[in-house]
Amino acid sequence: SHLVFNDSRVLDARLFVKGNTGSEVELMILDLGSIDVGSKCSSTSLQAMIRASDVRVGDVFEENGGNGVIEVVDVKGIWEEDEKSDGNGTECFVRINSNLSVEDYLNEVGSVPIPPYLHRSSEESDKDAYNNTYAANSGSVAAPTAGLHFTDEVLEEIGDENCSYLSLHVGAGTFKPVTVKDARDHEMHAETFSVPVRELKSIITALKKDKPLIVVGTTSSRTLESLFWCGVKRIRGLDDKSEMLSLGQFDWVPLKVGALTSRVAAFEALVEGLDDDDVIQGRTSLMIAPPIYEFKVVDHLLTNFHAPDSTLMLLVSAFIKDAEGTKISHIYEDAQSNGYRFLSFGDVCMFSRPGLS
Repeated sequence: SHLVFNDSRVLDARLFVKGNTGSEVELMILDLGSIDVGSKCSSTSLQAMIRASDVRVGDVFEENGGNGVIEVVDVKGIWEEDEKSDGNGTECFVRINSNLSVEDYLNEVGSVPIPPYLHRSSEESDKDAYNNTYAANSGSVAAPTAGLHFTDEVLEEIGDENCSYLSLHVGAGTFKPVTVKDARDHEMHAETFSVPVRELKSIITALKKDKPLIVVGTTSSRTLESLFWCGVKRIRGLDDKSEMLSLGQFDWVPLKVGALTSRVAAFEALVEGLDDDDVIQGRTSLMIAPPIYEFKVVDHLLTNFHAPDSTLMLLVSAFIKDAEGTKISHIYEDAQSNGYRFLSFGDVCMFSRPGLS
């Protein structure tokens, strides 16, 4: 088998600030993947959620420790979270008045953005506990937690030659509940990914050797499926060969019509003409949900147990071809009755794609 991991690293993306009233409110950075975290704060607009309902353009907040003024430069609307969180907020764009880079500023004054349903403040130990042991590329605001089950010792036993790494920088959109009756009406959040050509070539080699792909986490799965459809677009001459790949929420629908493309062919189309040290970058809004999405790349999925109203649960349901939701309900009920732990710091399970020989 060949394992694929998401090596994105979580930054300390939660801040606590004071407004004109002097009361403390939470400011959570929602997406770091779409910016250069090495850029100066004062020249970067950051997508954020302020846990207040009366946020307006021009509002100024001060970081609790006195580390810079934060100005609201645009307001998008209400930010909805599930009932286990600390309530809804306002989605907006902010600019931090600091000469530090975004990464350095967050490392200096931010706190680890542990999931809101834990209902506790972050601790120093969370910097390691909420990051995978192999995390390398900074850019996530939530951890790809399926990887937390892998220790250095386990990875050593698996062997470097049986592992590949990519980065999908997880955004806070992963916590947004699906509130619409038809999942296709849910506006899927976009996330940025990067894959070293060397790593994608190692996946291609594994596939040519008929090694099953064991994909660790929904984020790694979403990235591989997105790469497949980007490869199909390239083969059919439907992309502009720009430096950034792009995949919309339902771009895959017309692409599934016509001649079948193998996953090897799709990936080879993306690495053609590139050096091993090059990096393929892109942004995906791919929506994976039953009953019509069929996985093209992933053979086995390692994943935690997810919230029932999440897009992560939809992805798992699509993977096991559970259009009615009955299979996943039975699986989760059985897990619960046997004492398995759910959500980010919970237990892991493995699903195999139905029909896999």
